[in-house]
Amino acid sequence: MQVWNRKELIEESEVGAGAIRFAYGNAFGRFLAKAILCRKFVSNLYAAWQRSGLSKRKVEKFKAQYGISTEDCTMQDFPNFNAFFTRQRKDYVNLTAENELPAIADSKLTALPISAGCRFHIKGVPYTAEELLEDKALAQEYRGGLCLIFRLSPDDYHRYVYPDAGTQEPCRHIKGVLHTVNPIAADMKVYRRNARTVQRLHTARFGDVLQMEVGALLVGRIVNHEEGAAQFSKLQEKGYFAYGGSTVILLLKQDVVRIDEDILTHSVQGIETKVRLGERIGVRA
Repeated sequence: MQVWNRKELIEESEVGAGAIRFAYGNAFGRFLAKAILCRKFVSNLYAAWQRSGLSKRKVEKFKAQYGISTEDCTMQDFPNFNAFFTRQRKDYVNLTAENELPAIADSKLTALPISAGCRFHIKGVPYTAEELLEDKALAQEYRGGLCLIFRLSPDDYHRYVYPDAGTQEPCRHIKGVLHTVNPIAADMKVYRRNARTVQRLHTARFGDVLQMEVGALLVGRIVNHEEGAAQFSKLQEKGYFAYGGSTVILLLKQDVVRIDEDILTHSVQGIETKVRLGERIGVRA
């Protein structure tokens, strides 16, 4: 698939693309995904294997296949694949000025407007903010704003941070069937069906921001370090995902942030932008 790396368009291989195309690219695969694979007990069984020593051999093979370095991480030797997948960096590098918005995860980013009709498109599929949040009044607050979708693939670093300093309200959990967040599954409206968490952040420079973590196929566990009311600083780690592809979404109110033009231009074309945690993606309006 084509991805913009902020210098040029590159072709990037998708981890597990063959299995995903089978599960979502034909009628039999979709039946299996809906009837069996998306059930939480399947995710739990797979997660148990990833936490066992039996998965240790997978680590070096995976690192070599996707060119992943762990030199900047707190661990170098991993007892199982989940320990590698949830690895932690020694430091997060902030490449932004005080009034600039950073990427909150290593990911592929899409920036979409939340239209006056509260509909926006993710890979060509229309969604409403109300469907995503399951809260009509809350969705109304973000009409005319921006939806930032940070899609993490299995080869990405799977920890995410806060976009600014501020305080948060208690976390709200929305139950759902776990489906892949890969674009090939877009016709199944996977974001609306996935388990997710929503938290309102009162930030110092970008107003009230909604941060949402979305679970995916084989990711039954979203781990937020603090789910109650709390203070946080810019780029403080908010949480991490267990194994699989995952997504973090930021909803920003109207006229709060100007997203960088290269990201907006490629988002309109349906092309994601590859970003690294801590790099600038926009500036306060």
